[in-house]
Amino acid sequence: MSSAELRTVTSVAAAAAELFIASSKQSVAQSGRFNVVLSGGSTPLTMYEYLVKASGIPWDKTVVFWGDERFVPFEHPDSNYGTAKKALLEAVAIPGKQIHPWPYLAQKPQAAARQYAHTIRTVLGPKPKFDLIFLGLGEDAHTASLFPDSKIIEATDMTVVSQIRSSGAIRLSLNAETLSLGRVVAFLVSGEKKREALVQTLHGPRDPKRYPAQAITAKEQLIWLTDLEL
Repeated sequence: MSSAELRTVTSVAAAAAELFIASSKQSVAQSGRFNVVLSGGSTPLTMYEYLVKASGIPWDKTVVFWGDERFVPFEHPDSNYGTAKKALLEAVAIPGKQIHPWPYLAQKPQAAARQYAHTIRTVLGPKPKFDLIFLGLGEDAHTASLFPDSKIIEATDMTVVSQIRSSGAIRLSLNAETLSLGRVVAFLVSGEKKREALVQTLHGPRDPKRYPAQAITAKEQLIWLTDLEL
């Protein structure tokens, strides 16, 4: 993780919004489109507030995916897509055909995972590349839905099904390799409760099974945005 760039900022959400805006403009200038992967959590919701108010974002050329999702209907309050839709996507001029949520196929999480992999390959080709991937960091150092001591940390399939041991809740996630296919990958880490996970991920022993976020790299730039002084 020594190659990662740590940026200590006053507001993680504001810094993330600035990164989104800059990346969108650069990507459209270079390739004519902006492929972004969003994450769940409270910090992205605040980032969305900044993005809704911002001007000059090329929404008509923006294509949206999600790194992971809770296996719930779109209207469920825990849905990453559902919250992003209400807070951001309904408020900006992005074509619906360019928004790609994880499918919800009742009682069929494995089928839903396979369908999302098919969607990504259909939209981006057999070797997908993303311009910007946002990720969070849990207090246990999980990221997306890749949790400690899970076999899916090393999964080779593009999409995986994860089940939380404590609650039995099912989640869908891109695997570590796919989450590393961003030109820029940005972790958003806010709050004192995340300090130990951040320290261990950045400076602890190399052990992705214990600290799953260590398994994530980037094509060009891996950025950690945090309001914590390390």
